Amino acid sequence: MPDPIRIYIVEDHPVMRDTLVEYLGMDDDLEICGTAADAEKALAGLEEADPSVILLDLSLPGTSGLDLLAEIRERWEVPCVILSGHKEQNHLRRAFQRGARGYLLKGHPDEIRVAIHRVLEGRVYLAEVLREQMKAEESGI
Repeated sequence: MPDPIRIYIVEDHPVMRDTLVEYLGMDDDLEICGTAADAEKALAGLEEADPSVILLDLSLPGTSGLDLLAEIRERWEVPCVILSGHKEQNHLRRAFQRGARGYLLKGHPDEIRVAIHRVLEGRVYLAEVLREQMKAEESGI
């Protein structure tokens, strides 16, 4: 059996963080290697966690998720998937400019596993809702 995919979760809302841990923990090929509620705790925890992928909320207390993303990308070569409630184009653009490999919206848990596998294959993942929104904007709908 291959080694599990190690996931580090950075999410400031305890209920959301616990829900993610429980939900992703049900999958045998996924392992939660750590969690943090803010950027400072994340940077300290990531030193030893050795994750395969990081799930990162954009809205964090203190240092923003975007600034944390840039710091992570400077220190480690770990793909980051944004998990956010923000669906505005400027958030997406800034996240990808700072090194995100995926962007998911909260409330769509079925996409998390797909996104994790895609970014670990070296691909980029954008939430289905956001892909549809972009198509509609491009076609002028």
